[in-house]
Amino acid sequence: MSYKFKNCIILATDENGIFNVLRHEVLCVKNDKIVYIGPEGDAPACENEKDMKGCIFMPGIVNAHCHGPMTLLRGVGGGLALQEWLEKAIFPIEDKLTPLDVERGERLAVMEMLASGVTYVSEMYDFPKTTGMVLKETGMRANICRVGLSFSEETQIPPGRFEECVELVRDWKDPDDRVRAEFCLHSEYLTNEGFARKIAEANHDYKATVNIHVSETKKEHEECKARHAGLTPIAYLEKCGILDNRTYAAHCVWVEPQDMEIMAAKGTSAVFNPSSNCKLASGFAPITALKKAGVNVGIGTDGTASNDNLNMFEEMHLASLLIKNTGRDATLATAEEILKMATVNGARAMGRTDTGELKCGMKADIIAVSLDKPHMFPAFDIPNILVYSAQASDVVMTMVDGRILYENGEYTTLDAEKVKAEMQESLNRIYN
Repeated sequence: MSYKFKNCIILATDENGIFNVLRHEVLCVKNDKIVYIGPEGDAPACENEKDMKGCIFMPGIVNAHCHGPMTLLRGVGGGLALQEWLEKAIFPIEDKLTPLDVERGERLAVMEMLASGVTYVSEMYDFPKTTGMVLKETGMRANICRVGLSFSEETQIPPGRFEECVELVRDWKDPDDRVRAEFCLHSEYLTNEGFARKIAEANHDYKATVNIHVSETKKEHEECKARHAGLTPIAYLEKCGILDNRTYAAHCVWVEPQDMEIMAAKGTSAVFNPSSNCKLASGFAPITALKKAGVNVGIGTDGTASNDNLNMFEEMHLASLLIKNTGRDATLATAEEILKMATVNGARAMGRTDTGELKCGMKADIIAVSLDKPHMFPAFDIPNILVYSAQASDVVMTMVDGRILYENGEYTTLDAEKVKAEMQESLNRIYN
């Protein structure tokens, strides 16, 4: 399948990685790749032509930290601090979830993400083969993992969890290479050193990406130092060998300067989760210091129990405001920097170099954002209007791998009414 998109504003990336706003050119897609950006007169013939007048074409958004099936728990435990929220509100409900519930929760999450321009997601949740199946069927690009947990040094609790982590990375297959399996440690505080070292050793063979929560709260950060002779979570993970392969760490609210040096040296990325961190009052991640240290930074929503949505436009807006205000400097976090955090930086954190930018040869992961609403006019500065004015509801088309998955309120791989009806069945059982 091939497409020629005409009359749109294109937020392209030049050979130096700089955004280049093109107002009078076309973009062509063939199969799964962008094959042409330039004057219409030189464009190749395509099977389909679409007039996208009044739209901005930008790279698909990368949600670099998400727990999609937590749509089943949207808003649960509001007003509680993190540990109390987990132990009293979240864990008791998660204990009731079946693979079918998780499948239904993931489908609703995909609906929400596609409608808001997310083309690539890092998914960390139970029953990863189930979520992986949903992501493959619906056309999303994703990383999936078996959540690494280990509550005992003496015996495996949960039983067989290490083997399950390795099995997923070893055996997961996606012929289209859209959905990839990776290793995961939930966190330092829900694993132990033996387990962490075994995961690191296994990954010497597979060289998969590693997904982990790091220094989300001050309590977590300080208790790690007390347990490990002053080592912070990042220093501890380095000691265990986890950071020897590409790792991306969600939250990083309480990382210290020496942590940032380690992360930069090891190529470990940070993922900023502004709404979740604000709602749970975890603190503000030192994004400016991380970037100055040379750390790659992406953005994620976290789960809908702590957010309570998967709206990455909201995350971009809030991310910029928090960075500016915590640094007391309005020149920090330019719109261009925030857009990169939400696109190409997230893709690189998750181990992909073939998506996150609009340029020839890249995967055709593209979204169209309408300029039709009053809050999108006038559009003098395209990056600025995308970060500070655009809403998730302004997305009118989402394409992944050259396939249109969402357009003008309609899904091509999902039955929206069926998804909601089945989700209600699970909610009725879980909440009785």
